[in-house]
Amino acid sequence: MQSPILIADDDPEQLQEISEFLARRGFDIVTAGDGHEAVEMIVQKQPRVLILDVNMPGWDGVRVAQAARGLDHRIIVILMTGDNDAHFRASLADCGAVEVFHKPVQIQHLVKFLEDSLGQRACA
Repeated sequence: MQSPILIADDDPEQLQEISEFLARRGFDIVTAGDGHEAVEMIVQKQPRVLILDVNMPGWDGVRVAQAARGLDHRIIVILMTGDNDAHFRASLADCGAVEVFHKPVQIQHLVKFLEDSLGQRACA
Protein backbone atom coordinates (compact mmCIF):
# COMPACT_ATOMS: atom_id res chain seq x y z
CA MET A 1 0.00 0.00 0.00
CA GLN A 2 1.35 3.40 -0.96
CA SER A 3 1.71 6.19 1.58
CA PRO A 4 -1.04 8.76 1.24
CA ILE A 5 -0.79 12.35 0.11
CA LEU A 6 -2.05 14.87 2.65
CA ILE A 7 -3.73 17.98 1.29
CA ALA A 8 -4.40 20.78 3.78
CA ASP A 9 -6.35 23.88 2.79
CA ASP A 10 -8.87 26.01 4.68
CA ASP A 11 -10.74 26.70 1.42
CA PRO A 12 -13.22 23.79 1.24
CA GLU A 13 -13.82 24.18 -2.52
CA GLN A 14 -10.11 24.15 -3.36
CA LEU A 15 -9.54 21.23 -0.99
CA GLN A 16 -12.35 19.21 -2.56
CA GLU A 17 -11.33 20.02 -6.14
CA ILE A 18 -7.70 18.98 -5.70
CA SER A 19 -8.39 15.94 -3.54
CA GLU A 20 -11.10 14.54 -5.83
CA PHE A 21 -8.99 15.08 -8.95
CA LEU A 22 -5.94 13.37 -7.45
CA ALA A 23 -8.06 10.51 -6.07
CA ARG A 24 -9.50 9.93 -9.57
CA ARG A 25 -5.92 9.73 -10.83
CA GLY A 26 -5.22 6.89 -8.39
CA PHE A 27 -3.51 8.73 -5.56
CA ASP A 28 -4.40 7.81 -1.96
CA ILE A 29 -5.56 11.11 -0.45
CA VAL A 30 -6.22 12.33 3.08
CA THR A 31 -7.32 15.88 3.81
CA ALA A 32 -7.22 18.49 6.54
CA GLY A 33 -9.07 21.80 6.81
CA ASP A 34 -6.45 23.63 8.89
CA GLY A 35 -2.90 23.37 10.18
CA HIS A 36 -3.71 21.68 13.48
CA GLU A 37 -5.73 18.97 11.75
CA ALA A 38 -2.89 18.57 9.24
CA VAL A 39 -0.38 17.83 12.00
CA GLU A 40 -2.76 15.27 13.50
CA MET A 41 -3.12 13.57 10.11
CA ILE A 42 0.66 13.56 9.60
CA VAL A 43 1.10 11.68 12.88
CA GLN A 44 -1.79 9.27 12.20
CA LYS A 45 -1.40 8.57 8.47
CA GLN A 46 2.34 9.19 7.91
CA PRO A 47 1.95 10.65 4.41
CA ARG A 48 4.85 10.69 1.96
CA VAL A 49 3.75 14.00 0.40
CA LEU A 50 2.20 17.13 1.90
CA ILE A 51 0.37 19.70 -0.20
CA LEU A 52 -0.15 22.65 2.13
CA ASP A 53 -1.88 25.99 1.77
CA VAL A 54 0.47 28.66 3.09
CA ASN A 55 -2.27 30.84 4.59
CA MET A 56 -4.39 28.77 6.98
CA PRO A 57 -5.73 29.77 10.38
CA GLY A 58 -3.85 28.50 13.41
CA TRP A 59 -0.76 26.79 12.11
CA ASP A 60 -0.05 27.98 8.59
CA GLY A 61 1.45 25.76 5.89
CA VAL A 62 5.02 26.84 6.64
CA ARG A 63 4.72 25.94 10.31
CA VAL A 64 3.08 22.60 9.46
CA ALA A 65 5.92 21.89 6.99
CA GLN A 66 8.55 22.64 9.61
CA ALA A 67 6.84 20.33 12.12
CA ALA A 68 6.49 17.58 9.53
CA ARG A 69 10.13 17.81 8.50
CA GLY A 70 11.03 17.43 12.18
CA LEU A 71 9.10 14.16 12.26
CA ASP A 72 10.37 12.78 8.93
CA HIS A 73 13.09 14.50 6.92
CA ARG A 74 12.18 12.47 3.81
CA ILE A 75 8.68 13.89 3.51
CA ILE A 76 8.00 15.82 0.30
CA VAL A 77 6.50 19.25 0.99
CA ILE A 78 4.60 21.22 -1.64
CA LEU A 79 3.14 24.60 -0.78
CA MET A 80 0.26 26.50 -2.38
CA THR A 81 -0.02 30.28 -2.16
CA GLY A 82 -1.83 33.17 -3.75
CA ASP A 83 1.12 35.48 -3.06
CA ASN A 84 3.02 36.55 -6.19
CA ASP A 85 6.05 38.05 -4.44
CA ALA A 86 9.18 36.24 -5.66
CA HIS A 87 11.09 37.01 -2.44
CA PHE A 88 8.27 35.54 -0.37
CA ARG A 89 8.15 32.43 -2.56
CA ALA A 90 11.91 31.95 -2.30
CA SER A 91 11.79 32.21 1.49
CA LEU A 92 9.25 29.38 1.59
CA ALA A 93 12.00 26.97 0.57
CA ASP A 94 13.52 27.53 4.01
CA CYS A 95 10.80 25.28 5.48
CA GLY A 96 11.85 22.40 3.24
CA ALA A 97 9.33 22.86 0.45
CA VAL A 98 10.45 21.34 -2.84
CA GLU A 99 7.88 23.26 -4.90
CA VAL A 100 5.52 26.20 -4.55
CA PHE A 101 2.38 26.31 -6.68
CA HIS A 102 0.52 29.57 -7.22
CA LYS A 103 -3.23 29.53 -6.63
CA PRO A 104 -5.39 28.67 -8.38
CA VAL A 105 -3.30 25.53 -8.74
CA GLN A 106 -2.97 24.11 -12.25
CA ILE A 107 -3.92 20.57 -11.28
CA GLN A 108 -2.37 18.93 -14.36
CA HIS A 109 0.99 20.49 -13.42
CA LEU A 110 0.57 19.24 -9.87
CA VAL A 111 -0.14 15.70 -11.11
CA LYS A 112 2.95 15.73 -13.32
CA PHE A 113 5.06 17.02 -10.45
CA LEU A 114 3.74 14.30 -8.13
CA GLU A 115 4.33 11.56 -10.68
CA ASP A 116 7.87 12.78 -11.32
CA SER A 117 8.62 13.21 -7.60
CA LEU A 118 7.29 9.83 -6.61
CA GLY A 119 9.00 8.10 -9.54
CA GLN A 120 5.80 6.42 -10.57
CA ARG A 121 2.60 6.97 -12.39
CA ALA A 122 -0.66 6.96 -10.52
CA CYS A 123 -3.26 4.48 -11.66
CA ALA A 124 -5.40 5.88 -14.48
